[in-house]
Amino acid sequence: MLGKIAVHVSEEDPSYLSYIRDITSRLDTVPNFIYVEEENLLGDLLGFFPKSSDVGQTAIAKSIGELFGDFYLHAFSGTREQTISRLQEDYDLLFVKYRRQLFRRSMPEWLVSETDNLRLWVYKEGARSDIKRVCLPVDFSSRSLKQVEFAEALKDFFDFDYELVYSVNTGRLKDKLDERDYLKSLSDKKEEVRHMYMDMFGEKGLNLVVLEGDPYKEMVKYLNSSRYDLVVVGRRGKGMRERIGSVSLHLIRSLRCPVVVL
Repeated sequence: MLGKIAVHVSEEDPSYLSYIRDITSRLDTVPNFIYVEEENLLGDLLGFFPKSSDVGQTAIAKSIGELFGDFYLHAFSGTREQTISRLQEDYDLLFVKYRRQLFRRSMPEWLVSETDNLRLWVYKEGARSDIKRVCLPVDFSSRSLKQVEFAEALKDFFDFDYELVYSVNTGRLKDKLDERDYLKSLSDKKEEVRHMYMDMFGEKGLNLVVLEGDPYKEMVKYLNSSRYDLVVVGRRGKGMRERIGSVSLHLIRSLRCPVVVL
């Protein structure tokens, strides 16, 4: 189910590597470590030059060696398109650290936007590796089934509970309708959600939380306040310019906990 796993490393980061060690040991797998030298636009603007590729890789290898026994560190070179092609061809799941960028997309963001099948496990600073609570924001597309399948597969390795969450977009209705009409419209939409759930999951008995309001704001507010250890999202937006829907990309940027993107 999880397939071949790789870990992207770009700097010495003991917290990130400790998280990877704990997660992969529970998954009973030995990952490959890959180094992709990224552009440093801010450093160029400020006249700061990072370590050379060889020096950087040596420092990273030393940091990995302090936590892992035998390991494999492979440097990817070439264009972004070549990197994407190799990652998709060689790996099923890639761990990558999220770092907010000022002038461009972070690596997890462009990987999600420009790949079709590569699954990403996006680490956030300070994340707990002891996974106890997991959330699946669903849209009842075929990706929602994949989210549940992934969560069920993880339960073979971790002892956690998970729930589904769906956001009913009622932000505009609340401003246009009086309270009575708004409540009627909200009730109708929740009934529609119930039917979508039953059509997809039948009698599985999964816990479904229905939010109301602006999906961007309400989803992030709920997920960040609920102290989840992991959120599993699906790529959406078929027919749009980006392969991932705007809500999912917003979650990757805004959530405090790690995010798996399928």
